[in-house]
Amino acid sequence: VVLGAWDVFDIDYGKDTVVFASSEFNSTFTSNLRSGIDALIATGAKVALLEVPCYRPHFTGGPGTFEFPERGDDTRTRHLNDLLREVAAADPANVTFINGPQVWCTDEKVAKNWWLRYDGVHYTPQGAQIVYDAIKDQLLAIPVDAAQHAKRPRK
Repeated sequence: VVLGAWDVFDIDYGKDTVVFASSEFNSTFTSNLRSGIDALIATGAKVALLEVPCYRPHFTGGPGTFEFPERGDDTRTRHLNDLLREVAAADPANVTFINGPQVWCTDEKVAKNWWLRYDGVHYTPQGAQIVYDAIKDQLLAIPVDAAQHAKRPRK
């Protein structure tokens, strides 16, 4: 499960706003996340929650790209990761937190390389390869019952 880019904002309900990282925000985020996880588990799946990376957003000039400053605030992505870790820790038999590549937070030359994330948020194929290389062994280490491999996919 990949989350984060849209979860760093306050929640605006029109008349009311739930402020990011408030107790109400945390409760709403974790409750909604747990609901989605429960739906996946009900199908027999194990759930992996991917760490939210540090973003370095910038405007590309193209349609649909915006430089939202909240995305570039590492305290926000770290807070989301704390919530993801808590949810995973509450159900270790079914949910695993997956550490993403640290390079997005530790190497600004890589984090701001537009050939890896064209707008500082969304991956190019080369950026996706960095993520894949960081997570593949963690995903393969998630224990799965042999019977789950034998299940036929739903039509």
